[in-house]
Amino acid sequence: MTIAVFGDYISDVYVYGKVERISPESPIPIFQEINREFRDGGAGNVCANLVALGNNPISDINIKNAPVKTRYVCDNHIVFRSDNERYLANEIPFDVDLSGIKYCILSDYNKGYLHNSQQLIDHCISYGCQVIVDPKKSLDNYKNSSIIKMNLKEFQEYSFGLSTKDLREKFNIGALVITLGKKGVYISSNDHEELISATEHQVSDVTGAGDVFIAAMTHYLNKNYLLYESCVRACKLASLSVTKFGTYVLTEDDIASIEERIVFTNGCFDILHKGHIEYLKKSKALGKKLIVGLNSDESIRRLKGLCRPINSQEDRKEVLESIGYIDQVIIFDEDTPYELIKKIKPDIITKGGDYMPSTVVGNDLAKVVIIPFVDGYSTTDILEKING
Repeated sequence: MTIAVFGDYISDVYVYGKVERISPESPIPIFQEINREFRDGGAGNVCANLVALGNNPISDINIKNAPVKTRYVCDNHIVFRSDNERYLANEIPFDVDLSGIKYCILSDYNKGYLHNSQQLIDHCISYGCQVIVDPKKSLDNYKNSSIIKMNLKEFQEYSFGLSTKDLREKFNIGALVITLGKKGVYISSNDHEELISATEHQVSDVTGAGDVFIAAMTHYLNKNYLLYESCVRACKLASLSVTKFGTYVLTEDDIASIEERIVFTNGCFDILHKGHIEYLKKSKALGKKLIVGLNSDESIRRLKGLCRPINSQEDRKEVLESIGYIDQVIIFDEDTPYELIKKIKPDIITKGGDYMPSTVVGNDLAKVVIIPFVDGYSTTDILEKING
């Protein structure tokens, strides 16, 4: 499902230079400009991070006449900042078609584009969208939102002295997610009142960390992770972003560093042979965690006849668990592992032989990788040799 982003675009300009002398006109340093760098800030940074995470968001953000924040940098330190901005109450077209949109992010920097935020929220809800808000105004502007993500200062300013639970009830908000800097993230929902601890890193610059967090949280929600699981991952990525200088867009290495990259495969594994070992070894090489779905005895009988399996499911499971690069073995009783795949949410599904990815169970849930069989090795061949 697609994600939509509405909000205030901010142009972040970084002017890099050096200071080597004092002005003869007055006792002030002379900043000698070397080069300039332009980065997408505000809602633009949210979109950029969604793209980095593998999404293709649609956006309706105010780029024309956008605020410009110019930071002057010397020796990787911002020496001063110059802002050029004004409040522009732009009208959002409420005839925008949100069919196929699951999540709508409102990135509100209070620069005018979301001055009628409640109307936009109502419009999104009319399409069945879940609305996630990064606010810069009182929460009575965001009633009926699914999730409101704010920092501690914003919570203290907008909470009216109410508890998180009372605040959610007052404005009919599904969940509050409060970022607490190096202390982590606090979640308040019907399912959770819980603190997620942050990963400790040396902080270089907190600019745009909130944009990274809301983009990552929404990305994982869109991948069907629970809110708690999504916030854990978003917290890790936001913690990484503050180690970088300036408005930051996540890299593939950043994302890979917090992902387990789960690989799933399944089979009977009745009589284990070299072909199985090579197949499982190549499967594990594709990720950090290999989970094997093991057909139960009953499911094998339905698939292969009453003479199979040769070995019981308990014996087959114990043998697989003794292999060092298999992280988990789960027995399933259905004819296919589709429901198990939905529960595990792997990043990659592997299958052996001459399958096509489009014919592999779960191809709609994860990427499929086909691993060729090792010639001369199969359970059927072994049984034929045993039977003479």
